[in-house]
Amino acid sequence: MKPLIAIGGIPFDRPIDQHSRNMIYYIPQGYIHAVEAAGGIPVVIPPSTNLSQVDVLLERVDGILLAGGSDVSPLNYGQEPHPKLGAINERRDLFEIELVEQAMKRNIPILGICRGLQIINVALGGTLYQDLSENPAFTIKHQQYGTNWDTPTHSVKLLQPSILDEVFADQKRPVVNSLHHQAINQLAPGTTALAQSHDGLIEAFQVDNKDVLAIQWHPEAQYLHDANQLKLFSWLITMAQN
Repeated sequence: MKPLIAIGGIPFDRPIDQHSRNMIYYIPQGYIHAVEAAGGIPVVIPPSTNLSQVDVLLERVDGILLAGGSDVSPLNYGQEPHPKLGAINERRDLFEIELVEQAMKRNIPILGICRGLQIINVALGGTLYQDLSENPAFTIKHQQYGTNWDTPTHSVKLLQPSILDEVFADQKRPVVNSLHHQAINQLAPGTTALAQSHDGLIEAFQVDNKDVLAIQWHPEAQYLHDANQLKLFSWLITMAQN
């Protein structure tokens, strides 16, 4: 049977008129299509304020995909907001942190992409740079806005043997796309960095002895032009079937 993959929905607070608002939960189609192409069944789940529902949800799914989106609130890792902090959504933060914690207890595999990497790191006790300007060592352009999202724009160094060896098997110098202004500062305990950019930013990590993989770039925007990027989603599907 094809595994059921829960994808965390992205909240969007859209005004209806001057007197009312409407909260929409959505997910870019790349995530949906990539999960389907890898052999899974995607289900988009909205972040709930009732965190007790997480346990019930996890009884019905086989894997978790945490997508990109808004910034992670620094209050969740003991900091006050930096002037360049972007939009945050505390409901989504708390729901996804609970999702990570409970899924790991159940040994349900997780793939985190961009913000997904960041929320996994925070959930496990790590911290973030609220904006890359906090570290002058970051000299590479990590926000490629104005360039097509499926275009790789900077190279990465692989640090440990992992699934990334297969993803970049035919590249002598692995290159990724880059769409973020936040990044890992302190890597959470019990994790291992798998890749970094040439200015030292952590681009991927795994959780030790768990089926949890986190990457900073966006393979859902690349896999149609780079079939190897689909292997990240295939990894999730394979782990979810075990």
